[in-house]
Amino acid sequence: MSELTPFKKRAYLLVEVEPGREAELIRRLEEMDKIVNTDFVHGEYDIVAVLEGNWREIDQTIIAVRKLPGLRKTVTLTVFDLPLKALE
Repeated sequence: MSELTPFKKRAYLLVEVEPGREAELIRRLEEMDKIVNTDFVHGEYDIVAVLEGNWREIDQTIIAVRKLPGLRKTVTLTVFDLPLKALE
């Protein structure tokens, strides 16, 4: 068995939106099954979405998000599968 601890996979999706379309996009993201949280933020990106599931489900969700109207750019951050003791 691998040293990697089993847990649900997670990714963070940073989303840049056309001005004025933030609320619409957040509503659409919140309807997606594998998106468990969305935050409207200030900075280079407008929305941070948290995705959970297996890698295939996360990938399919990101592809669906990227097709939404009003979206300018996305960046995906995937979470490492490392046990905490490996970071010490």
